[in-house]
Amino acid sequence: MSSEADSFSIRLLDEAKRFLEKGAAASGDEQDAYLHAALMVGFSALESHLNGIADELSSRPNSDLLHNAILLEKDIKIENGVWKIGKDKFYRLEDRIAFLAAEYSGHAPSSFIWWSSLHDGMKVRNSLVHPRDAIVLKLSDVQRFLEAIVQALNDIYLGVFKKGHPSFNRGLQSTMSF
Repeated sequence: MSSEADSFSIRLLDEAKRFLEKGAAASGDEQDAYLHAALMVGFSALESHLNGIADELSSRPNSDLLHNAILLEKDIKIENGVWKIGKDKFYRLEDRIAFLAAEYSGHAPSSFIWWSSLHDGMKVRNSLVHPRDAIVLKLSDVQRFLEAIVQALNDIYLGVFKKGHPSFNRGLQSTMSF
């Protein structure tokens, strides 16, 4: 992944944190809008980071076909008697996270303190993306979901790169001022 793409992933996470800060200072419809934005952009940041990690890992010389299929969200096929990467095959976000956690950290995803909150956040995000009913978000819930994203990214970075996520120590504090 390029440094430009890495910077974009970090920027998305910072934007989500800023929307959360703005939501904490607002009320009513304005707060709702900021919380929606924080949640959606937060999960976009998570997916962007995962895609960057996947690109990095799949380009390593010791990366095998099965790992690459999961990392790059591709099917596996046999072509002329040889296993190859095939068409797009989308994996659930929680499955990709679970794979990275188990494979590179050596722990089941459920053993991480952030797993339950992240899973709850995914359900709420999915309810917002595919609404059937009105979604009411609480500031405390969105804070919990973003904290889980930050913690998950840090643990995955520690497992894969042997160093933490660059913005982990800032927690939910944004560097943006919009």
